[in-house]
Amino acid sequence: MRHFVLASVTSLALFVVAAAANAQTVTPASGWLYSYQSISGLTQSCVQSAAGGTFVGSGPGFTGNAQSVLFVAESGGERVVVSGLNSIGDCVYDAATDTLFVTDNGMETDGSVTGDTVFAIPAASTASGLTALGRELVAAGSIPSASGLAMDAAGDLYVADSVGTGAGNVRKISGGVMSSFATGFEFAGGLAVDAGGDVYVAESLASFENQISRYNSAGAFQGLVSGPTFGHGSYDLVFDDDGTLVVTGLFGGDVVKIDPTDTSSAVFASGFMFATGAERNAFTGRVQLLSSTFVPEDEDSRIHKLVPVDRLVAGRGNDRTECFSELYGLELVARQPEVEAKKARCMDGQACDADGTVNDVCVFPVGFCLNVDDSRSPQCAPTEITSFVLKKNKPFSASLQIAVASVAAALPLSESSCFFSDGISVPVGMKLDGTPKIGKGVVKVRADRDGPRPHKDTDAVKLRCLPAAP
Repeated sequence: MRHFVLASVTSLALFVVAAAANAQTVTPASGWLYSYQSISGLTQSCVQSAAGGTFVGSGPGFTGNAQSVLFVAESGGERVVVSGLNSIGDCVYDAATDTLFVTDNGMETDGSVTGDTVFAIPAASTASGLTALGRELVAAGSIPSASGLAMDAAGDLYVADSVGTGAGNVRKISGGVMSSFATGFEFAGGLAVDAGGDVYVAESLASFENQISRYNSAGAFQGLVSGPTFGHGSYDLVFDDDGTLVVTGLFGGDVVKIDPTDTSSAVFASGFMFATGAERNAFTGRVQLLSSTFVPEDEDSRIHKLVPVDRLVAGRGNDRTECFSELYGLELVARQPEVEAKKARCMDGQACDADGTVNDVCVFPVGFCLNVDDSRSPQCAPTEITSFVLKKNKPFSASLQIAVASVAAALPLSESSCFFSDGISVPVGMKLDGTPKIGKGVVKVRADRDGPRPHKDTDAVKLRCLPAAP
């Protein structure tokens, strides 16, 4: 746990002790759907999406050599990627190099063998059973209170050192060499980099107020984005696709979104005791959050998943039933600008391809969302879904079968909820002369309710995997 969090816990002990058990009932903002996935242990700060699942920190808080990073498949399986950590602060996954970067600030804890640095975990998508010792990107102990972590478009890392007393700083690591980027912070926390290269630094002040500052790529201060304020936290930052910042870390308060252009803010999700790690999938728009309660018997072991409704594919059925089920993880793309988009088209290796590599296969990260309150289908109202079946699944995907079984186990279902799969793989086709051609697949599902007609919603989407550009 970060030092500025531990300092805050003492002053807020009475508030935390008064919290009821199982107090975290999360409510998303309008236009978002909420689901969660439980893991085998407590979650710890690091959360990053990858092909077929999520990297997530796990283990007891601030305990030497006792924390790990797991890869948790959408279908529920877990794999220990790296262990031997002490107090995970944040993580970043670089899909281009298949490297997971992790900060850890607990080298001073009993039992620790390394820490207070950034670790680089190679081949993270397949790595298993690694140890942190020996995988330091910069020397152990060189970042005493390593917390927030962010990466820019060039692959350079920014690390928040949450020392406090005005000695907090942000460091830059480029090509394995660390240098000072910005100084003079209290408890520096979450970091984010925008498309233009500006770096945003969230900070907890000695007064327990929080603020967010913006720096250009050279480390020059550009101004305050928000604060000082008690209206948001400072633990983690992530950009949504509308340019707003999702901000976590407010005790007993909301996760908020802040517009850096005018400092306006709005509630993104409420009901957390203390939201920590945050990340957003660039293609699907899904935001994942972690949380802590500071009540030992009620600590959190869930990955909280928020899905934007406007990124779902609603199908082409009856408008009065269209919201019964919608498909996640697909984008309909027209072959020509003036033609209506009817098929999910993806080029091998592009953002729509969940495995992120050019390998003659497109992985469509398909999921199923039920009882969607969708303004695009104004005549449809969420109902009680009593049946959900997979009608077509080509090429065959066992992970889709598992996801549909998860839906079936939750029926009857009256609330909005999403169910995710490890993805369906559609290979690039091959002509007789050996040249590649478009690969084809299809997903078709049907959701039913009991009662008057119309009572069913059938969604079918054709999948097309385009060969990578030569």
